[in-house]
Amino acid sequence: MELRPSNMITTNRSDLLSSIVLDTTQHQITDDLLALEARFRQAETEIETLANWRNALPDLLPIRGCAQANADQVRRLIKGLAREPELVDDWIDVANALTVLVNAANLSLLLLPPRSIDDAWAGRNFGFHLLRHTKRHGDGEELALARRATSALKLEPGGQDLPSDAAGIRTMIETMARRASALQPKPLAATPGGTPAVHPLEHAASLKAFFAKRQDLMRWYKAACQLLHNTEGFATSGLPARVVEDATEGAIILSYARLLRVALWPARDQRDVEAKLAARDLVRARTTDPERLGALFEIALEQGEMVAGQSTRFLNIDAAG
Repeated sequence: MELRPSNMITTNRSDLLSSIVLDTTQHQITDDLLALEARFRQAETEIETLANWRNALPDLLPIRGCAQANADQVRRLIKGLAREPELVDDWIDVANALTVLVNAANLSLLLLPPRSIDDAWAGRNFGFHLLRHTKRHGDGEELALARRATSALKLEPGGQDLPSDAAGIRTMIETMARRASALQPKPLAATPGGTPAVHPLEHAASLKAFFAKRQDLMRWYKAACQLLHNTEGFATSGLPARVVEDATEGAIILSYARLLRVALWPARDQRDVEAKLAARDLVRARTTDPERLGALFEIALEQGEMVAGQSTRFLNIDAAG
């Protein structure tokens, strides 16, 4: 089936939430961290499977585009609630769902390695905006955390030299146009399952269902632990060094993707609290992992706690733990 932008979604842009025509289609919504689980192609061994997975990670430019577009929907929602505050209870879980999607995408931009110049640009673009926002609105601790999280990016000031020949100028223009287009993705009339996408407020019912779905945080924590444990035997597998290297990196990336999901989602019961506390202890104990990974986890945990703090439906780990 060909996926086309939905006219219904794009033509109704009223600021009044009460006037939005809701899409009755049940969209299958997924976040960028969970979507990584669907990229496996089984090989003969776990090591080869992980190596192949690491070398087939998603492009970062579309992730950056979707993150921006979904963040725009959060701003649209905030603007609408300012005009109709009596609708807060009706829309709060739409805001929560979009927040999870945006945070998962942004964390993915800093977790996943760039595999192209567009990937590198997308990571730098987000990293620059994260640091700028934190400098303006955060405290010293938050700024230090953001700097650690973006430490792998080349964010030094100064741009590259402009091309002087026709071919170089044409390439520059094409690159700028490609990136500008990627940063303005359109909502789709239908979203294939397991594919992150732009979800406007018109998808409210689907967004609520996405956020309401029970997340087994303990299962994700245990899966991350098992994978990290398995890497200890990779070096003696007898497989080529490059395969082992890629598999080890892939295992760490996937483990942290799982741990970030544990951190991002609010705890709904004591078992979730235990999973989040265990994940925090695990990450803080892994002092040989790249420093940015620990910073990403702390950022994700903070975001999850912000969501949890808004409602008695959820538990804050420090209060419950």
